[in-house]
Amino acid sequence: MKILCANVGSTSFKYEILDLDHSISIVKGNIERIGNHPSYFTHLGSSGTPVTGEIDVPDHSAAIQYAIARIGDLSGLSGVGFKTVFGKGIWRSALIDDTVIQALIDYIPLAPLHNPAYVASIRAFQDLLPKMPLVAVFETWFHQTIPDYAYDFGVPRPWVEKYAVRRYGFHGASHRWISERVPRLITRSSEGLRIISCHLGGSSSLCAIKSGQSIDTSMGISTQYGVIQSTRTGDLDPFAVLYVMDQEQWDIKEITRQLMEESGLKGVSGTSGDLRDVEAAANEGNDNARLAMETFFYGVKKQIGAYIAVLGGLDVIAFTGGIGEKSVTARAQICLDLDWLGIELSAEKNQRHMGEGEISADSSRVKVLVIPANEEIIVARETANVVKKRITNAS
Repeated sequence: MKILCANVGSTSFKYEILDLDHSISIVKGNIERIGNHPSYFTHLGSSGTPVTGEIDVPDHSAAIQYAIARIGDLSGLSGVGFKTVFGKGIWRSALIDDTVIQALIDYIPLAPLHNPAYVASIRAFQDLLPKMPLVAVFETWFHQTIPDYAYDFGVPRPWVEKYAVRRYGFHGASHRWISERVPRLITRSSEGLRIISCHLGGSSSLCAIKSGQSIDTSMGISTQYGVIQSTRTGDLDPFAVLYVMDQEQWDIKEITRQLMEESGLKGVSGTSGDLRDVEAAANEGNDNARLAMETFFYGVKKQIGAYIAVLGGLDVIAFTGGIGEKSVTARAQICLDLDWLGIELSAEKNQRHMGEGEISADSSRVKVLVIPANEEIIVARETANVVKKRITNAS
C-alpha cells in the first residue's frame, strides 16, 4: 500500500510517499523557512540524488503547490494522510469528509497558523484526486493517555463543560515515533522506560513518556503554550495579554496576530523566528538575539526538570525536530550543568553527530539520543488502517 504523507509545520512542509508493503520511501521532500526569504527546498526522487535550492514561498499554500508540482505523478496511491493538528470533537484518525473539514475550520481560533494551511492542502488534494481517500491523523491522539490531573486547568467548570478547555498536547506523531524508536535503539523493553521527548523546531514541545505512553506534555489547548516557539510566546501570564490589549486598544484579531506571529524567538530577538538566524545575530553581538536563545534553552531545560519529577527519574532524553536534530548549540546548552541528574553530554559526539545515535558521555547514567523525526511513518500506518477499514466496510 502506497501512502502520501503531508506534514504541514508552522514554518515547514514535508511530504513523502511511502510503500508500506516493501517498507521503502519512493519520494520525499521538505520546504523550510516558509514565510521567510529565502525559503529552502530539498527533493529526493527516484534518481536517488537530492535536489536542493532556494525558492520564494510566502505561505503554506504556495509551498504545497510547489511540492505537488515536484512530485508529479500521483497515480498508484491508496490514500493521502495529513498530520493534522486539531479538530473540534475529533481526537483520533478520521476519514476526511465535510464534517472533518468543518471540525478543522471550527478550531482555527485555536490553531490559526496550522488549520488554514491544512484546510487549503486538503482541498487542493480533493481537487487533484477527487476519488482518493484522504485521512486526518490528529496530533492530539497520542496524548489521550495523560491523566485528568495533568490535563486539567484551574478554570471554572463551565469552561470545560461548554468549550472543552483542557490540555490536549500536539506533535503526537513525533512523540509516538520517539516512544517506539528509543526502545529499539537501546535494546530495552518499553515497560517502565522513562523518556523525555524534546521535539524542537519552528514549533516545539516536550513530552514525558513512561512505558510507551504520554503522561504529560508541554503544549495546552493550543500550540501557543509551553516553551517559546519560533513566532509564538509559549507560557504567558494571561493578565499580560489583557493589560496590553487594554493599553493598545487591540481587538482579538490583532492580539492573536501579535501572540502568534510577532512573538517567540522573533519577538525577543527582533531579527527572525529561525534559530539559525538568531544564533548568527547573537554571534555578531546582538544582545536581544542572545537573550532569545538563552530564554529558549532555559525553558526547555526547566521543562526537562519538571518531567524528571513527574516520571520519578529518567532513562533517556531524545532530541528530535529541526532544532533538536541539527543544532549543536541547542543540545549543548540545554544539557549544560545537568550532570548532577546523571545527564552528561559528550562534547565530541555532539559536535560531530549526524543522523541517528547517542551523544551522551560514556559515564552518563541517562542516555541522550538524537533521533530524526519520522512522523511520516506514523501517519502512513494510521492512514493505511483507516483506508483498510473503509474498504472492509464497503465490501
